[in-house]
Amino acid sequence: MLSVSVLFAFLISVPTGVFAEQDDEGFIRSLNDDVSIRISGTLQPRITYGTDLDATGARHDRLGFGIRRMRLRVIADFGERLGVFFQMEGAGASLIWQDLRGEFRVHDHLTLRIGRFVGAQPRAFARTGHAHIDAIDRPAISEMWARMTIGGDGRDYGLEALWNTPKWELRGFLHNGYNRWNYTSGISSDHATGGIETEGIAVSIAATHWPDGRDRLEVGAYASVSTAKNELTQIANIGRNYVSYSAHAYWGPMAGDQPFRFKTDIIGISYQEVAPWGIENYIGASQFSGILIAPHIELFAMGEYWHGDGGGLNGTSQLFGTIGCTYSLSALSGRPFVHNRIMLAYSIRSMETDTIDFDEPAHVVMMQMQFYF
Repeated sequence: MLSVSVLFAFLISVPTGVFAEQDDEGFIRSLNDDVSIRISGTLQPRITYGTDLDATGARHDRLGFGIRRMRLRVIADFGERLGVFFQMEGAGASLIWQDLRGEFRVHDHLTLRIGRFVGAQPRAFARTGHAHIDAIDRPAISEMWARMTIGGDGRDYGLEALWNTPKWELRGFLHNGYNRWNYTSGISSDHATGGIETEGIAVSIAATHWPDGRDRLEVGAYASVSTAKNELTQIANIGRNYVSYSAHAYWGPMAGDQPFRFKTDIIGISYQEVAPWGIENYIGASQFSGILIAPHIELFAMGEYWHGDGGGLNGTSQLFGTIGCTYSLSALSGRPFVHNRIMLAYSIRSMETDTIDFDEPAHVVMMQMQFYF
């Protein structure tokens, strides 16, 4: 917490006039000819009403207020080759470090990254930045993928090579396979392995292509192999190896890019066999559509399907549906549509059964504001 306090003291003590500029991506300060710092942030307060069944079948309702995210981001550049990115999350009772990443720019197109950060993964999850989410929450199938693979915040400790051109982005990510495994033990530690018995690791790759500009058509795919056998993969207390994959096709990746937007995502996971279960497969599909009825107002709808075959035993299926609208205050002032906005959404979810069952669905209504600087 001391380092967090020092950082905030630094930010508060900086006179307004020392910032070289203020643009749509935060404040920039040049410390000297080689070092510059960019500071930006996001706040997402929301109101939510939800109704759902508990494990006994009793229905519960809740109306309340919350902060979905409060992020502070700092990017420091050291000359033309080295950079550091870190991001703090303060929506809970205390501040935590969300991302800590060092970068080495090998040349104009190739960058090496190391630390804890969002690496190669399905486009629908954390590679879609929190400030750019279309329907308040990310697609349910992407959040379920994260909870069954590397963890719910989508980060992991690893090393990534990123190749980026105007039309292509290629990622190769070598990582621990579980974002709670921060390997800091050394030869002087009581346990040089950190007390964890695993030699497993994960390898993930992703490719994205924009044939004609990044605000138009985007297509891509992802694949990963993990031998980490973390606790999220367990069945009968046995961790499993798995492969996961995804594909997507977007027309207008971000709100405001196109008058009509369409986004299709497919995500899958296959776990290794653990008797009496066979190879267990999960597959999900999501379809999002949006239409601008005014330069600052978008209506949207999203439908999703998720299915698990139970490894040859008891399979389950679920449907998810969301409708809503976005009112962009930043678009009214000529800034990017996604920056400052008010969003309203209604979502419904079927029961998790072997057939699609909407007899006792869950319902959620949310209104969220977003402030981006």
